[in-house]
Amino acid sequence: MSAKAPRELVVSEEPMPDGTVIWRYLEFERFLDILKTHSLWFSRPFHFEDQWEGLFPPSYVRRTRQYADANGISFEEFDLDFRRRLLRHRYAHFVNCWHMSDHESDAMWKLYALAKKGIAIQSTVGAVNECLGPHNSGRVIYYDPSHDVISPSIFGPHDILFKRSSFSWEQEYRFWFDDDELLQTIEAGKEFQEEDLSPGRSVGISNMQRLIEKIVVAPGASDEFVEGLRAACAEHRMRWLWNLIERSYSDRMWDSFNR
Repeated sequence: MSAKAPRELVVSEEPMPDGTVIWRYLEFERFLDILKTHSLWFSRPFHFEDQWEGLFPPSYVRRTRQYADANGISFEEFDLDFRRRLLRHRYAHFVNCWHMSDHESDAMWKLYALAKKGIAIQSTVGAVNECLGPHNSGRVIYYDPSHDVISPSIFGPHDILFKRSSFSWEQEYRFWFDDDELLQTIEAGKEFQEEDLSPGRSVGISNMQRLIEKIVVAPGASDEFVEGLRAACAEHRMRWLWNLIERSYSDRMWDSFNR
């Protein structure tokens, strides 16, 4: 009996509209860092918890090997490029991740904002691109590693946008900068060590009022926490943020929707 052919996943490379709503869930201390520095932190993918971060779908290698075998070409001609590709996208980019949704996410509150002691910044794709000026951005494409991933163009979406389907609930949108110096090192075939690389970089926000459309307080947060948030905004001369602070939608009483 012949082996069952892998399922195909045809991915779209259409950009998301500038008005796409995105959220950044943060612990209170991380938000204080933004107030103090007027910047966001971008990490290298190899520091993320998922060991597959920055890796392209395995089917890229599988399909290329099949092509080489069918045409009598040595796979070694492609293998070096794949190795460099792995290094480029796992090490030579600085990435900042947001959650795409028109509403709050209970799971995101619990995992990324330490519920009751966190906040969520609401913004849009266009606002973040405008205020941070990343080299590129895009929505994450979730895939099953056993599937053949096919894209409309020969190069396909940027490898930093691929993530296993196990994480699809995150509905992630990513912004990133290139580490041009390390990219040159990799292309030249030179060696480098993980421990010698910076974990990431801070990127200044050019317009805080444009970036932040709303600040939502974690569900169940105390009045003292909200007052502490207001005090922090005032301390950093951003009292204008007070008008953007809201209680979580989850804190509304059930019967309030009957009115």
